[in-house]
Amino acid sequence: MAGFVQPSEGQVRIDARDLTHVPPEKRGMGMVFQQHAVWPHMSMAGNVEYPLKRAGVEKRERVERVERALRLVGLDGFGARKPASLSGGQRQRVALARAIIADPSVLLLDEALSALDEPLRDSLRRELVSLTRREGLTTVHVTHDRSEALSIADRVVVLIDARVQQVADPATLVRYPASPEVAAFIADAALLDAVRQGDRISCPSLGLSWPAAEVEVVGTPSEYLRLAVLPTAVEVLPAGTPDAAAATVASVLYDAGNFSVTVETESGDRFRATVTGARPEIGEAVGLRIHRPLAYPV
Repeated sequence: MAGFVQPSEGQVRIDARDLTHVPPEKRGMGMVFQQHAVWPHMSMAGNVEYPLKRAGVEKRERVERVERALRLVGLDGFGARKPASLSGGQRQRVALARAIIADPSVLLLDEALSALDEPLRDSLRRELVSLTRREGLTTVHVTHDRSEALSIADRVVVLIDARVQQVADPATLVRYPASPEVAAFIADAALLDAVRQGDRISCPSLGLSWPAAEVEVVGTPSEYLRLAVLPTAVEVLPAGTPDAAAATVASVLYDAGNFSVTVETESGDRFRATVTGARPEIGEAVGLRIHRPLAYPV
């Protein structure tokens, strides 16, 4: 998109304008890298001002626009300071101000927050969303952090093995993954083989079956299916509960008042689930019920 690499096929278009063979500096895009990439010998204002200098903008206008850009990213009054005197988060804000000062048509973020520690990362994530919405700025954000993508995006593109698997808003992506692989990647779904037998769908490895009406089939129904079991579909029950698969607690993490657990069945299948109340113990025997799994034709 930025123009650093020429595509082997296809086109890059913005507002119907073909930019495929336009050099990066003439595409009108802003770019923020994973590492802030600010110049240490320049002041904050000098870093932010640089694109305007290259564009030949008159000095008085440059000063006004630099002040506005620094104010937008919460660094009003920091213009005279050098990068060495600022925190990593502040330097990344400078990089963001430099990217937006020339009023880009698109802002490109290459894992721009991944090098920051929490809670700074969360704070900048919130500020970035507010800034881009307030300025009406189209932003493309590359990230490997699933929660980050789901929390800040209007649309998410899932790439697996360099191919687009699904494009959807976050809520649709989590509730209706387009494939078992997307379900596993986005929502930690467990994947299982299943068979349709009459009006029931059974999973041999678990010894469980469901009426076909209680399984959400994605695509054209077929005899052989691949089940994707989202964590929200898993109910952890006391050991020995009727109509529940036997399992053992494999891991437990505290999660905002609840417990995120991984349970493993006798067949070796692993499931994520949320447990409320008392903390489960690792190695504890439990029962497992699955409600409304997703099913994909094989």
